[in-house]
Amino acid sequence: MNKLFDRACKIEKHIAMFGIVVLTLCIFLGAVSRTLGKPLSWTTDIGMLMLTWSTFLGGDIAFREGRLANLDIVVAKFPKPVQKTLVVIIYTIILIFLCSLVYLGARLTYTTRFRTFNGVPNFSFAWVTVSIPFSALFMLVTAVKRLIALLKSDDGSVIAKM
Repeated sequence: MNKLFDRACKIEKHIAMFGIVVLTLCIFLGAVSRTLGKPLSWTTDIGMLMLTWSTFLGGDIAFREGRLANLDIVVAKFPKPVQKTLVVIIYTIILIFLCSLVYLGARLTYTTRFRTFNGVPNFSFAWVTVSIPFSALFMLVTAVKRLIALLKSDDGSVIAKM
């Protein structure tokens, strides 16, 4: 199961990087076409699609790799048993939030399924909104894995990596 998840994470990273490249190209192409007096309306729509996917996938990548900003200075002031309890509480809150994102993001995706882009007819806006529950699901897996590792650990070394 871990190999499958690791493979999915590598694919996720490539998709996020591809999205940033396409986003940059769309913005550049849109700006050039407007300057030349022949605006391409689809560049904004595709750019928005790439922005949402790259943002949410990038958030998951940063969360998984421990690169998000945190307040570990505050947690470090407490004794190890209290630190562990605090981190468990924090991860419980994160899990509740991510479950909410999955649920509400799925509802949002469902409600936007008939909305289409202005510049790209017959292309559902749901492709933008589905990035929310999809990425939240990946973050949920990461949070559960971290919480399990924390609960299994006896020393504080895992807390420092959270």
